[in-house]
Amino acid sequence: MAYPSSGAAAPLRPAGRRPGAAMALGLTLLLLAGTGQAQTRPPQRTPGASLPGATLDSVLALARQLSPELAARGMETAAAQARVAIAGSLPDPTIQVMSDDIDRTSGPRPNKIIYSFQQEIPLWGRRDLRRQVARAEVGQMTAQAQAAEAEVIERVKVAFARYYTSYEAVHRTEDLHRAIHGIAQVARERYAQGRGEQQEVFRAEVDTTRVATEIVRLETALRSAQGQLNALLVRPTTAPLAAPERLRPLPEVRALDAARLAERAGAANPALAADAAAVSGADTNRRLTDRNWYPDITIGGAAVDRSGFGPGGYQAWVAMKVPLQWGLREAQTREAGAQAGAARARRDARELQIRSDLAEAVAGFEGSRRTADLIRRQLLPQAQALVRSGAAGYGVGRVDLAAVLRAQHDLADFRLQLLSAEFDGQRQLAAIERLVGGDL
Repeated sequence: MAYPSSGAAAPLRPAGRRPGAAMALGLTLLLLAGTGQAQTRPPQRTPGASLPGATLDSVLALARQLSPELAARGMETAAAQARVAIAGSLPDPTIQVMSDDIDRTSGPRPNKIIYSFQQEIPLWGRRDLRRQVARAEVGQMTAQAQAAEAEVIERVKVAFARYYTSYEAVHRTEDLHRAIHGIAQVARERYAQGRGEQQEVFRAEVDTTRVATEIVRLETALRSAQGQLNALLVRPTTAPLAAPERLRPLPEVRALDAARLAERAGAANPALAADAAAVSGADTNRRLTDRNWYPDITIGGAAVDRSGFGPGGYQAWVAMKVPLQWGLREAQTREAGAQAGAARARRDARELQIRSDLAEAVAGFEGSRRTADLIRRQLLPQAQALVRSGAAGYGVGRVDLAAVLRAQHDLADFRLQLLSAEFDGQRQLAAIERLVGGDL
């Protein structure tokens, strides 16, 4: 981006004296034009209406559709759903073909073939308990997918707010650059008329260059914000984005009651839902482990083919495992109980952390909202009035250049502080909405 030169190398041509009032009026109109432009600049649309980035909704829809993290969570949930059918299934049966001799006391011993089949059958409700454990895992995976989506949405909201505020910071600093460039022109005219000092011209030109370097820094921050947003949208970091139009409106401070939000988080926070599903699964697994003291059975049958050396025969049997490894089962019971206790502790710890994070986010939001209101309603009007006064006074020689430049920088700083407060408010709001499990 090329910035207008302050004209330091241009010769100071003699100029006829014009009335100081006319110069004051011209400078005031120039500075106020920059002020008004920063406040009422229409959104600059990037060619190509299909580009994301103009609004938050446009980038959120794309992030939900293309996020590889959400796709992975969806596949994990599908795998957990498949494990429900696996958990309720019987183990594969065993088929055996055995060749043996026919028992005879004398003579040749012809061969016989035994075809057997056996099936292990879980008893004591083990299959139902395994299905319940698998269903709890499905609930946990589903809630974790929702938590991952909430985190992606929060990151996109914050990235869009950073993109918007970086974009506005560049353009508002460009307004400051144009205003100071105008002051430098007036300083040169005053010097040419013999009404000012050459030092004022040099100071205005130095200030113009200093603001130009600040614009370069802000443009670098804007490119970084664009890259972060594009990365969340699974696009090349240098892909073009539409010019941001607006931030989403913030709710009123009185609508953010920490106790009410904590209650809503307890009912809708997906991370808490995942912990609750984990607790349910751990409790069911403990009951399943308790059933290990009761043996399953294996039933089997066989057909005997004596190859014409006698009539065919049949066999049938029932088998069971004898639970003699008491130490093993006691250890399994202790393990399951400890896992259930750990799941409850994690749920309680997460609930406490959510309450703490909510209180911090609500307090931060209130501070950012009030700061933005003070800047918007008081500091900006006061700074704009000071700019008007300084411009008019400098044009007629009643105010020195330093005061005019300081007033311009103060106004620009207040605008950037307002953008920073607006960004903080958007960031805190995104955190609150992630914690409560939905938009406010």
